[in-house]
Amino acid sequence: MRYLTSTVFFSLCLVSHAFAQLNELARITEVQNELDKTQESLLELTSEYGRLDRRLLEPLDQYSVSLIENERFSDADRVLDQAIQIVRVSEGLYSPGQFSLILRSIKNKVNQQDWEDAKELMQHFSWLLGRGENQVNEELVAALLDLIDIHLLGVVDDLKFNQSFHFKQAERLTNLVNRVARYSYAEGDSRVNAIMYKKVIQMYLQSIAVEAGGQTGISLRSFSSDGYALSRSNAQTSLYFAGLRALSSIREFYLQREEPNLEGAGMAFMYRGDWEVFFDNNREAQRAYARGHELLLRSGQTQEAINDFTSQPKMLPLMEFYDSLDSAAGSSNNSLNNDGRDTNVSNFTFKQWSSNFPRASAPIQDELREVERQDGEYALFSFNLAGLDRASGWYRGRYSRNISSPRDLELISQRSSAGVDWLELTESVKDFHYRPKFINGEPQAVSATLVFQLSDY
Repeated sequence: MRYLTSTVFFSLCLVSHAFAQLNELARITEVQNELDKTQESLLELTSEYGRLDRRLLEPLDQYSVSLIENERFSDADRVLDQAIQIVRVSEGLYSPGQFSLILRSIKNKVNQQDWEDAKELMQHFSWLLGRGENQVNEELVAALLDLIDIHLLGVVDDLKFNQSFHFKQAERLTNLVNRVARYSYAEGDSRVNAIMYKKVIQMYLQSIAVEAGGQTGISLRSFSSDGYALSRSNAQTSLYFAGLRALSSIREFYLQREEPNLEGAGMAFMYRGDWEVFFDNNREAQRAYARGHELLLRSGQTQEAINDFTSQPKMLPLMEFYDSLDSAAGSSNNSLNNDGRDTNVSNFTFKQWSSNFPRASAPIQDELREVERQDGEYALFSFNLAGLDRASGWYRGRYSRNISSPRDLELISQRSSAGVDWLELTESVKDFHYRPKFINGEPQAVSATLVFQLSDY
């Protein structure tokens, strides 16, 4: 009887698997039939009107999207090239009408890991976007932001040799889009600050690369073609002031107006405090957080509302700039607690951007989601945070003094391949920084756990 039951169960599994395969085969056949019909239609149009007739543009545009969705990347390359040529013939070599097509072509090459061709097209597109003859509008801003994100993806997805190239290009384009956005958006539009904050995040990522050393760090420190480079400490100082200038501009955006926006300025000071924490400037961080708390109170926010906002520490950097308590409360962050005012325990999750940047989360993802630990490699840590107190220690012959960083770190559990350097990973976690928990403006000590999801590459 037991043998019969097992046989029936096994047979049902085989039948279920067979049905799944048949369904998938039917789906693939249906997709291929649709693609074949579209191709036949395009061949007819080409035969009737010619290869570069503008009437082919819309069907080519739609066809390229379908090809990419179904991972026919090589075919999509050819279709997009034809569509771009049509725009150039009908509208001119520098027409903005080709921008969306070029972006799709770049992303399609990245999908194929063809970074060499992608970089060549990115350089051309960067030149196109920077032309003074372009109309300054929101479409230009959006195209620049998309290209910046692709460069940041290239930092971890392209060859290590090209990391500094992508960093520098992203920074240059961010400076450009800041200027473009000021002309494009209406006066007082807070989207300008959201874009400016991208510069702060990039300075933080470059700081990590400089601190780590290696070819990328040296390249970021270089200031001449002859190989001269700043010292690591001087480079870090330069990055610190670059981020500080961006944050000061954000703050002044709210203060230098007929009716100052005290809530926006208060939030800007909170981010200024985060920046000082990164660079372990204890007194400056205390002053910035205190000033932020003061301005939030003066803006009309209640102490209870402010305590709700600061009731949990936050892992830094925060990837988006929010200029009000309401907008910040509506965002997800990397602390999994919903209400921390009555508890001194916090739980965090962290998705590693890349093994090359073990301390950084991806600057181009919208949010950090709770990690399903069974889905990949992870490590679970416990530690304490002691407000803005300083912790110090030696690692690899270098002495560090961190504020608002993990203390008493313990590895509780892990699932990973044998190739993980646990000493290196643990030291990376010790270098994490957090915006402290505040009650009535005073930093609080908390205990915490961290689910550290290891990068896939």
